Amino acid sequence: MKAMYIAAVVMLLAGCASPRQTTSLTADQAKTLALQLSNDKAFTVYGCRPFHDGEPVCFINGRWVWRDLGGVASYDVEATVVLAADGSINRVDLKALYNKGDLAQTMRVFP
Repeated sequence: MKAMYIAAVVMLLAGCASPRQTTSLTADQAKTLALQLSNDKAFTVYGCRPFHDGEPVCFINGRWVWRDLGGVASYDVEATVVLAADGSINRVDLKALYNKGDLAQTMRVFP
């Protein structure tokens, strides 16, 4: 009788415990996603899509990190995108860099 209860509990627990699967992005997939996210945010904030082929993506401390600089009219937009290994979004930061003479003014844009 005890064995039957133990078997039932083991089967119940085995059914509840599903292994967590994480899918890691390749460098090309991470770069493509970072380009898309940065251009989408730049379009929302500034009305432009300044990022094209861009810089390579780096895998640092378990995260994909991508940075690039795109020119728009009289200013540049700098993007930093941080993705988890599985592609979930950690952060998309944009920074508009305006140049007026010798002074560079920086305006940070947060989500």
